[in-house]
Amino acid sequence: MKKEHPKTIALLTPKIDTFSNPTLVVLIQKLIARGYKILFYGFDQLFVPAEYRKYFEFCELPFNFYSLEKNPKSYIKLLKQYVKLFRDLKIRNKVRSIICVDPMGLVIGGRIKKFIRFKLVYASFEIFFEDEFFVQRKRILKKLEMDFSKNAEIVIIQDRRREKLLKSVNNFSDKTIFCRVPVSPMKIDLPDDDYDIYNDLNIPRDKTLVVYSGSLQNWSGINEMISLFPDHWENDFWLIIHTHQKLNDDSELKSEINLLNINQQNITIHEKPFYRFEEYFKFLSKCHIGIATYFPNNLDIFAGKNLEAIGLSSGKFSTYMMLGIPTVTTNHFTYRLLNNKYKYGEIINSIKEIPGALVKIKNTLKEKSESCKKLYDEVLDPDKLLDEVINKIESDKQ
Repeated sequence: MKKEHPKTIALLTPKIDTFSNPTLVVLIQKLIARGYKILFYGFDQLFVPAEYRKYFEFCELPFNFYSLEKNPKSYIKLLKQYVKLFRDLKIRNKVRSIICVDPMGLVIGGRIKKFIRFKLVYASFEIFFEDEFFVQRKRILKKLEMDFSKNAEIVIIQDRRREKLLKSVNNFSDKTIFCRVPVSPMKIDLPDDDYDIYNDLNIPRDKTLVVYSGSLQNWSGINEMISLFPDHWENDFWLIIHTHQKLNDDSELKSEINLLNINQQNITIHEKPFYRFEEYFKFLSKCHIGIATYFPNNLDIFAGKNLEAIGLSSGKFSTYMMLGIPTVTTNHFTYRLLNNKYKYGEIINSIKEIPGALVKIKNTLKEKSESCKKLYDEVLDPDKLLDEVINKIESDKQ
């Protein structure tokens, strides 16, 4: 009897933190559940959950350049990549679809599609604008993204507003299908356990725990949060800053926090990475209030208009909502709409408003927690939305 060939799909990404992206993790879980093997084209990852490894084949990221150097060595390397890709994608695995992540992923996928036929799925999490690039080679990347966007059959985007923004800066075909999926984890039931965050982090038990979890870049407002201590921070609250990337001991932020700790201020930095969402969610669930702040700037291409329209692309916000953690957010269009309807927390215009916002949330903590869960159930749950994405990927229409 002839052995049935397993279904195979390719995932192509220039990111090293693929398995911390909730959308991609849920998508991977659902593909595996449908019997897919996944060809993973990318760099070494920060971590890969052990339970996924047997379903993955890890491959080198091809065509990872802005423009080709015109010399014999580059042409020979290019030809070898063409041959290997054709063998791996078509002869060995019969790949019909490739999911390409963010602009560089789309460019590489578009280059492959020049000579191999497949359905190109563009998973967009960052939106770049040509006028925000100050380095010429990055301008080349934006031009290439615009050129190759017309080859995308399916685009995964987070909400209607970000879809409109992405369309405005790219050249998608009229036939391109857009699937709106918030960056959000799947709901899980956390088991009751004896994890004691107060004891673990040496925090007095009478403090209300406030967590900021995520990037420590300037756009996060983290430096301004630190400046609230000691004069403007409310003593009833304790700030926990979580980052999965350990700070250097000589970093200015680390030094400021260490000095605050020496002076017995209500702040803790938690630099332990979590390699499973379940562990991360268990940690967050022990906190009472979340902070999800985004302050756009023109210092880098990720923090300009892309952040102005953060919308439903904040995995941090969605995770807080899933766990029922009332949240302080910045005054963005989508957050205003959601808070008007669901009352998930408080909206601020500047970091100095955080202490007052925390007091307001604490006064109605239980009611707001239930509102957060309702918001997740009605707006952010990616379950059925990603099933629909896979159905479209599997459709013969192309």
